[in-house]
Amino acid sequence: MLANENNQALSGPAAQCFVEATSTGQRLPFSGDDSFLFTLAGVSYWRLDCTDIAALICALVTLCLEGTAVTSRSTGKLSTIEIEVIREMRAMRASPGDGLNASLLESAARAAHHFILDSHGNVQLRLATIAREFGAEMRTLERAFFDGYRMTMVECQVEARLAYSKRLLSIFPPTKISAVAALLGYNVVRDFNRFFKKHMRQSPREWSRKERARIASEKSRSSLD
Repeated sequence: MLANENNQALSGPAAQCFVEATSTGQRLPFSGDDSFLFTLAGVSYWRLDCTDIAALICALVTLCLEGTAVTSRSTGKLSTIEIEVIREMRAMRASPGDGLNASLLESAARAAHHFILDSHGNVQLRLATIAREFGAEMRTLERAFFDGYRMTMVECQVEARLAYSKRLLSIFPPTKISAVAALLGYNVVRDFNRFFKKHMRQSPREWSRKERARIASEKSRSSLD
């Protein structure tokens, strides 16, 4: 939630856009893996003090130009994976027991880590959903998560997503790239390709081919020994 100098409530991606644009004076990417919305995932409160009308107008223009991407990420509708996570969290509360359920319910950060790994870093699992279900502030959850795992929740998501995609792409025969993308929550295969190439410096198809060739070569050498 944002507040201007008159304590008028401002919220949502528009307000975040204003904050970022007025502080950097730059056009900000909303879509793709470089979207600034991901870097703001751990922020739940800002104090907006904007007197630069020109910068405010620029921010509004940017919002209008790229509003489509924001709308798809910021609507209140829950994704399938989020519905599953919420259902599981509520089932845990109903039957906490003394095992894993009780352990996860004791710590929102531990639960976030569990669900990130369990979903293989699914891109449609918004971290704010977990925080909201626990009644925790995102900034508090992000800090606790970093203290416990020495990485941010977004970094954990990326790491889990890469690990799962590489495992699927290295088996024989390899999983179809479209299937890998769908399993990780991507509606457009091109977005998954961009994500993978950004982190691995090569396309999923290229990486898969090289990795399977490496594995086959190692197996061949082992059989000769």
